[in-house]
Amino acid sequence: MEKLHGTLSATSATLHGTLSARSVIGAEIYDGAYSVHSEANEVQILPTENKQLTKNITVEKIPYFETSNLSDGITAYIGSEVEVNYG
Repeated sequence: MEKLHGTLSATSATLHGTLSARSVIGAEIYDGAYSVHSEANEVQILPTENKQLTKNITVEKIPYFETSNLSDGITAYIGSEVEVNYG
């Protein structure tokens, strides 16, 4: 990426390079949720298209648990905690 270079004073400016903006003038501000919980069996869409965000979106982690099992192995539970009775 080319850097912006040149001279800048109180009375004049001569600048060369590429300048880009992260904000779209006139874009509607997103006012929905900024924190979401992942769902194992559902798609979740935040209506952010063509809107300006004012902070980061946080996607919470999917619960993950491991337990030993009767076969001397490990059973992994992804998405929810499960109580297992062996007897």
